[in-house]
Amino acid sequence: MKSLIQAGLSSSSRIIGGVSGGPDSLSMLHVLHRVLDPGCLTAAHLNHSLRPQADEEAQFVMRTAVSWDIPCRQKKVDINRLAHDQGWSIEEAGRNARYRFFASLAGELQAEAVLVAHNADDQAETLLLHLLRGSGLTGLRGMRQVSPLPGAPQIKLVRPLLSTSRESIEAYCQAHDLDPMIDNTNLDPSYLRNRLRHELLPHLARFNPQIKQHLQQLAEVVAADEALLENQNELAWRSILREQEPDWLRLDLQLWRNLPLSLRRRILRKAVKELRPSLTDISFRTIELAQKISLSGETGAKATLPGGLHLRVQHDHLLLTAGPEPVSSSQPQLSPDTSRVLSIPGKVALENGWYLAATVSSLDLTAVRDNRDSWRVFVDVGEHVALEIRSRRPGERFQPLGMDGRSASIQDVMVNRKLPAALRTRWPLVVAGEQLVWLVGLQIDERAKVSETTRRIIQLHCWYHEEEN
Repeated sequence: MKSLIQAGLSSSSRIIGGVSGGPDSLSMLHVLHRVLDPGCLTAAHLNHSLRPQADEEAQFVMRTAVSWDIPCRQKKVDINRLAHDQGWSIEEAGRNARYRFFASLAGELQAEAVLVAHNADDQAETLLLHLLRGSGLTGLRGMRQVSPLPGAPQIKLVRPLLSTSRESIEAYCQAHDLDPMIDNTNLDPSYLRNRLRHELLPHLARFNPQIKQHLQQLAEVVAADEALLENQNELAWRSILREQEPDWLRLDLQLWRNLPLSLRRRILRKAVKELRPSLTDISFRTIELAQKISLSGETGAKATLPGGLHLRVQHDHLLLTAGPEPVSSSQPQLSPDTSRVLSIPGKVALENGWYLAATVSSLDLTAVRDNRDSWRVFVDVGEHVALEIRSRRPGERFQPLGMDGRSASIQDVMVNRKLPAALRTRWPLVVAGEQLVWLVGLQIDERAKVSETTRRIIQLHCWYHEEEN
């Protein structure tokens, strides 16, 4: 088979062939039996327990494999129960169960690849099915001839018959006296795929007799374009991802907003898949709503995503979480009830690789007022020669700049500025004596502002990692 060579396999590769007993998988097993070295092929059959003849099909696969001297491994799963327990459709439960079985067996046998028998007609039906459901490019590329095996990405999933028509497969079975099992449910019109096969495709063929071939070509063209976009997406992901844990991750907000629309959507889809790998139904509408909220929403804006995930817009990042909001390791923090002296000039190390420094500035008042960097401020602390960095105290208040001397609770300002609750008790404050100077990254005190009478301007700068100040 040419597809084996394209997949980097040889006649001596350890291969598992997924066999249902139908024409496609039976002809595939027959060809593999002829081209692979003895002992390299194992047949695998999953009994879905869905039809009265399911046990008969399993016995047929076993008899056939034994007659061809091919080892055969089988497993029986109640797919109806699995679908009910997991909240999956029957088709999704069957697919997940098959791939779990194949992945487990491949690991046990140290197989290099699992081969399944989807054909060109299956590909055409899949593209139409995805199109009707509103798929993007990922769905329109259809099934790939070679891809990672779900659940075991180090194993190759190969579809050697993906360019072969069902008609050619049936002709092969006749030519080699193969008598496959026939699945009568393939005629049941209650299944959408069957209606596509027996009604829609024949109807489309009246407009274009080459419709199946053209759908196959569409899949090949889109697959190549999709590969290019996925490569760009991976590069973007590596630069945008800040932190990731099993139930949450953070993305750099500005870098994400600077991406083209296509990559912004793809990054969000990838973020969902990172936290919910088994999730398959992520609608365009859901991603687009999250994209628009993330693009223009202010700090605190939220979006709901599939799989119980929540997206939050924070002041410089996007937070995707499956549970409570985590304590960030990418924000400046200070252990509660601790304090550190900050000399002028001087520098203090905070937690998580953050630093805070104080220097005497030579900027004039106009330059100070033009500053828009929230992590760099200019203040007047009078003749104080040292400052203190500490966390807030219960009930502590200050006079936020711009409130004409009115006081406010530090806690209330943190809430209004959308600072996550998990960070509030660990957020650093710069104080001079008992007076707050700077609620770091958020607000300075009115009494510390630079004015025409200021004799010494102090620059306070907070930054991540050891950078030039």
